[in-house]
This record gives sequence, C-alpha cells and structure tokens, in this order.
Amino acid sequence: MSEEERERLKAKEQRKNPGGTLNDAWAQAHTGAPSSSGCLGILIIVVIILLVEACSK
Repeated sequence: MSEEERERLKAKEQRKNPGGTLNDAWAQAHTGAPSSSGCLGILIIVVIILLVEACSK
C-alpha cells in the first residue's frame, strides 16, 4: 500500500470518526512515531501536563 493511499484512507476514516484523530495522535505520542500530525501529539501532551498541574493545586 502506497503512502498516498494510506493517507487517503486515514483521512476518510477521520471524517467518519472524529475521535480517531485524537486516538491516532495519542498512539503516536506513546510510540514516538513521526507523522504529519506530530504537532497535535505535542499539543495533547502539553494539555495533559497543564491539566495535571491545575488539578494538583
């Protein structure tokens, strides 16, 4: 399967399941896999850190 075909299928799946984007970014953040949505993974990690700090006060 080519990279273009994989990206096309991923985009189609994300339109069907918007939560899939979050799950995909979360999985890539855990595995350290590079992707085009790497920025989203970093953003999720920052949000989690901010939530932990806010809840611990």
